[in-house]
Amino acid sequence: MPVTEKLLPWLPVLLVIALTVLGLAAVAAPAAGKAAKRLRLGAIAIIGLLTLAATIWQGSAAAARIARLMRNDRSETLAAQVKTLEEQVAQLKESTRVRSLPADTATKLADYLRPFGRRKIVVSCAPNDIEAYRYATDIANVLKAANWDARGPEATTIFGDIRAMGINVYDNDGRTADTAKILLDALTKFAIPYQSRVPSSEAMADSEAVELFIGSKPQQSALRPGTAH
Repeated sequence: MPVTEKLLPWLPVLLVIALTVLGLAAVAAPAAGKAAKRLRLGAIAIIGLLTLAATIWQGSAAAARIARLMRNDRSETLAAQVKTLEEQVAQLKESTRVRSLPADTATKLADYLRPFGRRKIVVSCAPNDIEAYRYATDIANVLKAANWDARGPEATTIFGDIRAMGINVYDNDGRTADTAKILLDALTKFAIPYQSRVPSSEAMADSEAVELFIGSKPQQSALRPGTAH
């Protein structure tokens, strides 16, 4: 920082010191003529005005600096609030989206799975959830179109209250790993969201089948716009 910028905040103080010194000098000086007195009084008046002006300027500069800091803080706060709202809107859109398999994707998925022969699959969904039931029905229909031994959809609570947008794949502790791998590769290939899960020993409806469970969609909180400060 230049020396002049360092001295600016001290300018009013320096002027007050100069004014004090000049006043003391005037008092201590021997009696002089009217011209000398007028000169000293004029100098004192000028320095006094400069001191007042410097003080006002310093106050204005401080106020401007505070306002600038407040604007910056407000901008950062607003930016954070906008980001939060955008995330909440995205979550709300996701939670209201109806899960389904597009016809083109369903056809390609069935064609992909058909050459692997008949595989046993159980499709289930959360009870009392029409949206989950319809999505589970779409999946079961694709598997049946691929000539797989697909049963369901069946409503069940055996897996608990799982809330997820994707398909929950239970592979019975790896004993049907070949079928599970084929299915997971297919879901990955056609960008169908899923999550591979390991069930408890009593959770599988059929020990020889891979089970696909469609849970309810995650619950999303309502938009909560922040208060700007």
